[in-house]
Order: sequence, then C-alpha cells, then structure tokens
Amino acid sequence: MDRPQSFMAQDDYIVTQATYLTDHDQQVAVALYQPLVGPVALALYLSLWQEASARPVLTDRRPQTRLLDLLNIDVDTLFQARIRLEAVGLLKTYTATDAMSRYYAYELYAPVTPPAFFADDLLGMLLYDRVGQSRYAELAQQFTLHPVRRDDWQDVSQGFLDVFALTNVLDQPAEVQQAEQQLQQKAQPPVTLGTGEGYDWVLLTQLLQRTNLKAGAVDDHREALYQIARFYGLNPPQLAQLITRATDVMTGELQLKQLRQFAEQTYSQSQKPAFTAEAPATTPAAPQTTLAVTPAESALLTKASELAPREFLEATKKAKNARAFAAPNEVYAVRDLVQRRTFPDVTVNILIDYVLQSYDSLSQALLNGYVSRWVNANVASPQSALEQIRKEAQSKAKPRARNGRASRQEETPEWMQPGYTAKTQPVSAERKDKIAARLAKLKALEQGGDQG
Repeated sequence: MDRPQSFMAQDDYIVTQATYLTDHDQQVAVALYQPLVGPVALALYLSLWQEASARPVLTDRRPQTRLLDLLNIDVDTLFQARIRLEAVGLLKTYTATDAMSRYYAYELYAPVTPPAFFADDLLGMLLYDRVGQSRYAELAQQFTLHPVRRDDWQDVSQGFLDVFALTNVLDQPAEVQQAEQQLQQKAQPPVTLGTGEGYDWVLLTQLLQRTNLKAGAVDDHREALYQIARFYGLNPPQLAQLITRATDVMTGELQLKQLRQFAEQTYSQSQKPAFTAEAPATTPAAPQTTLAVTPAESALLTKASELAPREFLEATKKAKNARAFAAPNEVYAVRDLVQRRTFPDVTVNILIDYVLQSYDSLSQALLNGYVSRWVNANVASPQSALEQIRKEAQSKAKPRARNGRASRQEETPEWMQPGYTAKTQPVSAERKDKIAARLAKLKALEQGGDQG
C-alpha cells in the first residue's frame, strides 16, 4: 500500500492507550508478533508505548520527525510500519485537523494472550508461514503452561461466599458502576484479510455439503480461504478438494495450516503448472492499456494476467532453466509480497519476471529492494511497472561519472583520425645541399668499411 500524500513527516502525533502493557505482553510482542510485522514496526510499537500517557492532551503532540530520527527511518518506512501494526491489531490510527495543524492519534493495544494468538486462524497461520514448523512448535511450547498437579490431590480451596459476607448488595452503588465503566478496556481490533468479493463462495459451499466439514466453517474462515485461493490460483472445485483433505475426520474442524501445506505440496509435486484445468477464479481480466507496448511486453502482460503469482513464479523459473524450481524461500518471499497487497497480482508477476532477468533466484531482501524503489517511483499498475522498467533500462545505459565527477574525455590525435594524410612542406636549396653532404659522408664511410 502506497503512502498517501496526506501522511507527512511534518504532521504531529499524540499517543494514547486502549489497554495496559505488561512485561509479559512485551515478551509476547517480541516472540510472536515481531516475525509478522518485522523489527522496524516492533521498534515503532515499543517506542510509542514509552510515550503513551493515560491522560493525553492535544497540546502534548509532537512532530512525526521525532519518530523518524528516533528510528532512523524515512516517512515511507514509518507508514509501512504503522499499517503493519494496524493489520495485526496492535494499533489503531485516527486523524484530525485543527487550527494548529493536522495530527494523528496513535491508539495502542496490548498483544492478545498466547493461547488466543495460537487459536486465531490468521495470526497462527501467518506465524507458521514466517518461522516454519520447528520454530512454530518451539514458540508454542515456550508459552504453554505446565502446572504441577497430582491425581491424589484433593481440592480444598474456599469459595467467595465462604470467606466474605456481603450486605446491601441488592442495589449496586453508582460509584461502583462508574468505576467499572472507567476501568473497562477497549476490545482488541480484529485481524482481517480481504473479503474475497467476486469469488464463488456459493459453489464452494455446495461442493462441501456432502463432506464432514463443520457447518459454517467456510464463512468462519472466508478471509483465510480467499488468501490461499488467491495465492495459488485455486478455483472453487480445486479449493474444495483441498479443504476436504484438511478437515478433521472426527470433529469436522478445518485445519488451515494443513490446508496451506496441502496446497503447496500439490503444486510442488505436479510436473506441470498446477491447477490448469480451467482458468483461476481470481484471475483478473487482461489490463487495458494506452501504453505503446512491444510484442515482448504484450506477451508478458498476457502471461502475468493469466497466472496466479505462485504459478507465474514457477513458470518463470522453468523458462530460464527447465530443471529449475521455486525454492521454499522464494515462495515465502512472493507470498509475503502478495499478502502485503503493495501491488496488484499482475504487477507482482511483472516484478518477478524483471528480477529474475538479472538473478537466478529470489530472496525477501532482494525483492524488498525492488519493491521499495518501485513504491518511491509511484508504481501502482502493470502499465506503470513497464514504464519503470524502461526508465531503469535507460538509466543503466547512460555512462556514469566516477566519484560524482564528469569523466575526462581525451582528445583524439590528428594522425589517428580517419582520412588523415601527411602534410608536406617545400625543401629549400640550402637544406637539400646539407642532406646531400650527409649522404655523401655516409656513402664514403660504407665504402671505407668494405675496403678494410
């Protein structure tokens, strides 16, 4: 997502908190949320907590340049860090304008508890994708409580009314009600993905009617299912087949982690591009462009419009080398870019093709470098992506000055220029006599040497 022009470094900000943050919450943020949002966003989150006030006032606001200096980042990076925190429910942002300036109010939320985090379909699935199976298991074990309890123990704990005797409890005092309202904390912001408008959910539901999938599971996990369908280019019949495999036989619960694993395994094990029986349901229409494209660019646009990012990545790798394949880190890097929704899928495919023209493989760091440059160049569509590629090609073709200085141009000697003919000047009589005398001496020396 590109930074809006209204979000500027000179704008002011204030920090408020909707919940309390404990030391345990900070441990949860570092261990579970940092792999999702990245170190810069987490540093912003913890820095804002240092400035949070229980009773903020508008006169306490500060310019956002303070955050830029504190974190040593630019305003685009600040915006990207902010929206990442918003996406996982750690931050909500409000804005307003008064007589002084435009300002932003950053409302902070504590992380959810570890049990709620791992039980959340989106947060748990995204963490699994980020850290892998072994690290995910380590984190789950780290935040699992193991209370000591023996079967022969007898519970002798006393209840509330066994200890306390209350009187006049029929009417709750107004002070108690007011205290409850003041101490009540805001609910955690929901973590959501795209709604998947345009996907045939009715057909998907009908295809799953005769399976043991729990009723309402599709609606409960619609956003997560759409994310999987979008990345792998799955139409409803293909997605239904994988959902059936990922459904618990006994409980009917849908296991999203297994569903993603099955989607990747099915694609990786296929000897041909996966799921090509019919066009993916999420495939966008071929882009309409007024840009004068070359035949090669036109073919690239068509291919990028027809294939989902996962399929396009595999096809592009094999186009360079028939024995090549997309490695897990490459799939992860592309999936991360798609989930961030920085570019449309067609633009993501064009970027993949462009990077693989210069490199044999992708990495998240490499891809992020190109993404940052394209975002700064306001690339937002396939057409602007092609224009940016042309500009970068022209820039590479121009000779660069060394150390910022103009390169020195040596003057070509006259005798090296094409069509050069030696210039002749007339020889005087005196000059001729001198030359003749020297030749005579040389001849006499040669004759004298022969006689000896």
